[in-house]
Amino acid sequence: MIKAVSIYTTIIDDIPLACEDLKNQIDSKLTLLKNSIGIVQCDPEFLENGIMEPLHNALGIPLVGGTTVSIATNDVVDDLIFSMLILTSDDVEFAASRTNGLMDDYNLAIEDSMKAAIAASQKPLKMALIFPTVTDNENLPGDCYVEAVESVCGRIPVFGTLSVNDAIGVFDRSISVFNGDIFKRELSYVLFFGDISPRFFIASVPSKSNINDTSTVITKSDGHIVQEINNMPVSEYFESIGFALNGKFNSGIVLIPILVDNHKEGESSVPFMRAMIDFNEDGHVAFRGKIPEGARITFGSMPSTADILTAIEEIMEEIAKEKDINAALFFSCIVRQLTIGSDPLKELALVKGSLGADIPFVASYSGGEIAPIGHDSKKNPINSFHNYSLIACLF
Repeated sequence: MIKAVSIYTTIIDDIPLACEDLKNQIDSKLTLLKNSIGIVQCDPEFLENGIMEPLHNALGIPLVGGTTVSIATNDVVDDLIFSMLILTSDDVEFAASRTNGLMDDYNLAIEDSMKAAIAASQKPLKMALIFPTVTDNENLPGDCYVEAVESVCGRIPVFGTLSVNDAIGVFDRSISVFNGDIFKRELSYVLFFGDISPRFFIASVPSKSNINDTSTVITKSDGHIVQEINNMPVSEYFESIGFALNGKFNSGIVLIPILVDNHKEGESSVPFMRAMIDFNEDGHVAFRGKIPEGARITFGSMPSTADILTAIEEIMEEIAKEKDINAALFFSCIVRQLTIGSDPLKELALVKGSLGADIPFVASYSGGEIAPIGHDSKKNPINSFHNYSLIACLF
């Protein structure tokens, strides 16, 4: 069984005092058991001010996580804060670490790091929680992290978020953390072993939103690089529908949500959302996740605030039916916050107001969401990389 507490501080100009504040909150709210982990979500300024090393020394437990732009906990909804979800247990083990050389060879970096962690535990591996950063490496779509984790861990649930900051499109302060270290081009993670059965939920663009009814087919692609749509060079296709001119997207087009349906006759599939990055030097279009050949895509306009809040209300109603929730994590795409605009904390406030007050949680914004979308015929989780979505994990 897991016990948990969410904590936060707004003290940013006095790091020793901030560390003391966080430690006092843990000591007053929770007795740490045999195994513990701290999951960090914070504004980049806390990391740049050097909080991680003294905090890790003060708490004496592993810490993983990364940056975000807004956060909700049981006690607050705000922007410029440092938050943690503390998990502790006698029968669940937490193996936390980070990669080295992720940009050189992500498969090898993840395998080398996680293989050692898996070998050290005698309990069954039940879940991976990962925190990559958003980088300028277009050859690393979010799916790559999922596939690399599965290759070493097997078909376990993979959940996580790409660390983000408020420089939209640049994300130059996207930082992930492990213990006292911070880094921009590596991945931190925690593996869960033992008596734990996590549950997952996803809220995306509602089926009756302003997604249009006309779909098109990806006729040539290579992973996350789309080369042809409807048998036309991708640049010609986008120019033909008024999205681009002279090999460049029109302003705002890359924010349009794209629904991808890879359904094939005789097989089941779940549609998922994708975001575009830009044209590459070859005149092809890079996406933030893989899009297979033969998939049908549907272009929409940005979901409205009402769409987003309706989807949140629906997912929170489903979560309210669940029993034995010891803790929860929520990650929502940063574009959803931009869409809400005039009240950027409204989505997080709705999560906070809808969740039982006795359930410790942290909710924050993401540069790409990772969560299972269901199970296959052999009851293996179908792990997936998402855009424009809110994902939730219940422990």
